[in-house]
Formats: sequence, C-alpha cells, structure tokens
Amino acid sequence: MNIQNLLRKEGIKSIWHFTDLSNMESIEEYGILSLSEIWENDIDVSCFGADELSHNLDYRIGLDKFVHLSFIKDHPMYHVAKRDGRILTPVWVEIDVDILDESSTLFSNKVANANGAPIFYADKVKKMINFDKMYARDFDTRRIRLITEYP
Repeated sequence: MNIQNLLRKEGIKSIWHFTDLSNMESIEEYGILSLSEIWENDIDVSCFGADELSHNLDYRIGLDKFVHLSFIKDHPMYHVAKRDGRILTPVWVEIDVDILDESSTLFSNKVANANGAPIFYADKVKKMINFDKMYARDFDTRRIRLITEYP
C-alpha cells in the first residue's frame, strides 16, 4: 500500500505546515521551502518557527534539506514557537497528502532533530507511527487559528 492510501485509510487527507502570517507573501512567491533552500536563495523569512539551535541541529544531520510537516494541526512545536514569540500570527497551511513522495519523504514519530529520534521512509510508517494514539489526544482546537485563505 502506498503512503497516500495508507494515510487516507487512517483518515489523514492533509498534512500541515505552520508558519507566521508575515511569511505568506514569500510562500506565495516561492512555495514552502526547506531551510537550505531559503538560505541558498537568500529569501527573507520574517519569522521562523524553529530557533537557532533547531536550525543548527537540522543542518548537522541533513534535515535542513527537508520541509518540516505534521500529520496534526496541534503539533507541540507550534506551541513552543508561539510561547517563545517566534510565531506572532500563526497560520496553518494545509497540504494534500498527494505531495508525499515514497522515495524521498522522510518521517519521524518524534521531533525529527531530537537525540535518538528515528527517521524512516514511507515503508516503515505503519510500523513506527501509532495513528490511534496520535489522534486520541483531546486537542483544544480553539487554541488554533486555522487560516486556509488569508487577507
């Protein structure tokens, strides 16, 4: 079963990327880019969700070449970025799972750049991610300002 079919079977039709509203003009122009692409093309990003330590860890292990996405809209890193003031006006960008490529998309069941976090390809998703547990949390969706169309 391919990754798109597996995710749809689990009820996942979209994956999510959080950012700040101030970044939406850049996203409209260039798309959602990896940290590496942002640096290489000298693109002005007003607010990063991650801090400098996280960027350095991503760079050290090669995750700077990937866009960080989530299966859930209430990702813990969103709350950290908001609490720390890196994200002032949160925006969740909804992305269809069809964008995932079996051969080049990496997955993790933890914050990917954390010590010991497993990183794996699509063929291990069913074994490594407990979707029932992931969606069993009682999320307070009032804390999330979901914007699919913005001013």
